[in-house]
Amino acid sequence: MKHENPVLPEHDPAGALAQMVADTRYADLPAGVIDLAKRAILDTLAVTIAGSGWEVSPAIADQVAEWGGAPQATVLVHGHRAPAPMAAFANGVMARAIDMGDVHETGGHVTEWNVPAMLSVLGIADGPVSGRDFLTAYITGAEVGVRASAALNLVRYHTTWGMPGEWNGPLCAAASVARILGLNADETWNAMGMAYTVHGMSEYNKYSEGTQMARVQHSFAGDTAVKAALLTRRGVTAPRGIFQGVPSGILRHVAWDDVRPELLTDGLGARWQLAEGLSMKPYSACKFTHSFIASTVAIMQGEGLDWRDIERIDCVGSNSARMTFEPAAAKWNPRSVPEAMFSAPYTIATAAITGGFFLQDLHVDRIMDEELRALMQRVHIIADPAHVDQFEGFSVTIVLTDGRRFTHVTPYVKGHSRNPMDWDDLADKLGRCAPFAAVALPQAKLDRLVALCRAMEEVEDMRDVLTLMTA
Repeated sequence: MKHENPVLPEHDPAGALAQMVADTRYADLPAGVIDLAKRAILDTLAVTIAGSGWEVSPAIADQVAEWGGAPQATVLVHGHRAPAPMAAFANGVMARAIDMGDVHETGGHVTEWNVPAMLSVLGIADGPVSGRDFLTAYITGAEVGVRASAALNLVRYHTTWGMPGEWNGPLCAAASVARILGLNADETWNAMGMAYTVHGMSEYNKYSEGTQMARVQHSFAGDTAVKAALLTRRGVTAPRGIFQGVPSGILRHVAWDDVRPELLTDGLGARWQLAEGLSMKPYSACKFTHSFIASTVAIMQGEGLDWRDIERIDCVGSNSARMTFEPAAAKWNPRSVPEAMFSAPYTIATAAITGGFFLQDLHVDRIMDEELRALMQRVHIIADPAHVDQFEGFSVTIVLTDGRRFTHVTPYVKGHSRNPMDWDDLADKLGRCAPFAAVALPQAKLDRLVALCRAMEEVEDMRDVLTLMTA
């Protein structure tokens, strides 16, 4: 979108989105969307528990404790109290730490953006936040994030220059926090504008350079979401032209010709794009590796193969998946946990050897294992520009030293909306995540957490979650 035909700030589509966030009632939400939301929230709580003890999370939790301040909110799992923005800072990184939170097919993460911030403001809300109110805030804020990605055509540009990245996340978090804190539509719009202004574009170097910012970015987003809502209450103003404003609404800023601003408001309040393509992850790695992993496991286990007999593994992925196998010099030579999480060759070779991919596969000694790295060199991946689904349906062919060949395509990896995780799957995921917590949580609390999420619409005070998420 170019700079012609300017849209006045007061006519920006962000206003309609803010109105949806402020005005939607629980009764307006379809039962299927509510059920998905409850499962997505449990999914994020599970990965937050594991993330609490993973990599950079403990250091950030300790830093928040050192900063101190008013005991308004709970730092999950670790248990200490902090000001609401600082709790959101700590909780945000935990949710993203193991890269196992949900992803929408429009191209961005969702629940790990808003839920940590939402939990961090329960103690400063005007009163107890019911499960129904929490679900409404979650769904409406998530819808903002999903529609922002869809309008930008985000998934198509995962590997191109000028990629704006997951800029939609702070909008998602700010919208949900605004709803929890009771901001009206105009105030919500202002808070979203503040979040947009603070979080800039082209931040995808967090992936390409193998840094910890893929996780820590969520800290800043949660912190900003809370501060944006609170500062809005105090009269601080922010830009309104988030999407089409001149000169730097996001759809103009990227200057692409195929943005779709109509998706921001099409069927708003009746059509829930959130529910049309949300995937929950079975593996603790970039979503673009999951189809490769699933098909590798299907062949190895289905045929009873020994990885030592593999001559080569040939894979075909989407254009967007290139971020996990380009540049080759980096992706075939990961040397850190962040690099391994976003390396298709590493995850494929690991899946062939172990039959899956989880946190035990993400330690430097494992990453540097000579046998695994030798198998990685026998992994070959190309992109098919004609492959429509950017995340799903990738082809894997395993060729053995005796000449036998086995090919498999997983149409939809477990967790996709067309192959969803049910409550038993999520309880199992929680069980796998729990041993990695910074502080061990009693099994009785984990069981109650599952039950609470299943019946969230009956919860009178969502601070019960905070009790279950600390020892």
